[in-house]
Amino acid sequence: MKRNLYHAEKIRDIRTMVKRATDLYRNRTAYKEIGPSKEVLEYSFIQLEEDMNALGTALLHRGFEGKHIALLGENSYAWVVSYLAVINGVGVVIPMDKDLTDEDIAMLLNNCDADGVICSETFIPTMNNILSLCPKISSCIVMNPQEDIGDFHSLTSLIEEGKLLLKQGNREFLGAPIDVDKMSEIIFTSGTTGANKGVMLSQKNIMSVVYGAFHLIKPGKISISVLPLNHSYECSCHILGGIYWGLTVCFNDSLKNLSKNLKRFKPDFSIMVPLFLESMDKMIWKQAAENGLSGHLKYGIKFSNLIRKLGIDMRRKYFKPILSYFGGNLEQIVCGGAPLRSEIITSFDNMGINVVNGYGISECAPLVAANCTAWKKLGSVGYIVPICKVRITNKDKDGNGEIQVKGDNVMLGYYKDDKSTKTAFTEDGWFITGDRGYLDREGFLFITGRDKNLIILTNGKNVHPEELEEIITTSIPYVKEVVVTASMSKNNEDTIHAYVYFDPEYVHEKGYETLRQMIKNDIKRVNRRLALYKRISSIFVSEKEFEKTTTKKIKRQSLREEDFISA
Repeated sequence: MKRNLYHAEKIRDIRTMVKRATDLYRNRTAYKEIGPSKEVLEYSFIQLEEDMNALGTALLHRGFEGKHIALLGENSYAWVVSYLAVINGVGVVIPMDKDLTDEDIAMLLNNCDADGVICSETFIPTMNNILSLCPKISSCIVMNPQEDIGDFHSLTSLIEEGKLLLKQGNREFLGAPIDVDKMSEIIFTSGTTGANKGVMLSQKNIMSVVYGAFHLIKPGKISISVLPLNHSYECSCHILGGIYWGLTVCFNDSLKNLSKNLKRFKPDFSIMVPLFLESMDKMIWKQAAENGLSGHLKYGIKFSNLIRKLGIDMRRKYFKPILSYFGGNLEQIVCGGAPLRSEIITSFDNMGINVVNGYGISECAPLVAANCTAWKKLGSVGYIVPICKVRITNKDKDGNGEIQVKGDNVMLGYYKDDKSTKTAFTEDGWFITGDRGYLDREGFLFITGRDKNLIILTNGKNVHPEELEEIITTSIPYVKEVVVTASMSKNNEDTIHAYVYFDPEYVHEKGYETLRQMIKNDIKRVNRRLALYKRISSIFVSEKEFEKTTTKKIKRQSLREEDFISA
C-alpha cells in the first residue's frame, strides 16, 4: 500500500539552499554552542550565509580554488561555516575523524591529496607532527583564534578579510559556478570491516538525500547535535537538513555533558545512533529500580497504553519526570548507523518519544530508507526514500538477499581506487551495499545482516552473527558489547565464539570473576533457544571496551585474541 509522503522542495545545490534559508528564516537562530567561558553563543541564518560568503571569498583570494581541504575538529559553528565555504565554490571538502591517531590522519590526508587543513585549536599541539608527514599540504587554518598562530592562519581573521574583500566588490566566490555532478566531497568510510575508502560525493548526491529525507521526516524546531560532523549521516541529514528546515541546531560539547545540555537547550528533536538510545533506556530503568519505582513505571506504561487505545494520550504528563531528563521537550529521535532493537523503539514510544529508525550507507550519501514521522513499522528500517530504488538479489529460502541501490544518492565512486569502485557495482549499474535484507509487500525494508559478517558453516548452513549478538545482549543484562565469530576446531568442526565486554556497573556490583562464572551458565541458557548449528561453543571476555567507529559501531576486524581471556 503506497503511503502519502510529506511535500519537499527540490533544491539544485547547497549554496542555493543556504540562500533560501536566509530568505525564509533570516534572523532565526541557526546554531547554538557552548563558548569558552561556558556561555551559550548563537548564530543566525543570515550570519551563516555572510560568514560562508566571506570565508569562501578569502580562500579563493588566497589561491585555494579547486583545492582539496580537510576539516578536522569538534562539532562547532566554525566547522559548519568551513564546510559550506569549501563545498560551495572553493574546492573539495574532506571531513575527517578527529579521534584518529596522528599517523592515521596523515595517511588519509595523503590518500585524498589534501592541499590544506582547517582544524580546531585542540590540534595545534599535534598539527606540526601531522603536517611533517604530509608534504603536499601548504596551509593550515585554525578555526577558533582571533589572530594567526605562528604559521597557522586564523579562520576568524580570514572571515574578516573576506568581508572587506566583498565590500571592495570582490564577487569571485559569489559568482563561482557549481557543477552539481562533479566531486565536491570525499567521505571516508567508517572501516568496520576493512580499510577506509574515500567515497566521492557530488552536490547532486547530497541534495538528493536532503530532498528525500524531508519526504519522510518532519522534525521540530530545536535539535541537539551529538554525532560527529565528519560522518555523512550527521552532516547531510542533520546539519544540511537543518538548513533546509530552518532548524536551530545546538551543539553538544561533550558526551559527559549530554544530560546537562539536554536540559540547557531543551530540544524537541535529535539524530542519534542505537548505542545512545540503548544507554538512555538502560539508565531510565536502572534509576527506576534504584528508587523502587520499577513496578510503578511498568504499571504506568500499561495503563497509559490502555487509554491510548481509547484515544487518550497522557504520556507527556504521566512520564514528565522521565522526559525532564531529556530537557522536557524531546518528542522525536531519528536513529540510524547500526541495527536498533524494536524493544527500544517501543520503550521510548511508551514514554512519549517517537523513535524513527532508518538505514543508510556512506556510499549513498548516506540515506536509503527511513520510517516516517507519522507512520512506521517495528523491526523495519523504513520506506525507500523517493530519490532511489532498492532491489534484493541472490535471495535465500527465507527471502533474504543482497541489498542493492540505484539513484541520485549513489556515490561517484571511491577516490583513486578504480578496482574497488568496479567491484562495488553490478554490471547493470546497481551499488552493492554488502547488507542483507528483504522488502515486504508495503515496501518496507528489513535488514537481516551483512554479507561480510555472514558465517557459512561447512555443512552449508548460514549463521548471521547479528542475530546471535542481539539475543545475547537482550537476554544477559550485564553483557554490554558482544561480537560473534566462527572458526574451525582441531577436529575440523565448526565452532562459534562469543567475545563479550561486561557492563562496568555490573562489574563494580558483582565482581569480574563472578560475572565470568555467570556468563557460562547464561550462554548455556541462550543456547537452548538456538538451533544446534547456531549454538555458541566458547566465550571470551575483554576487560576493556571494543574499538569503535565515530558512529559507535564496533570495528570487528580490530578484535585481537590476546585482549581476551577464556570464560
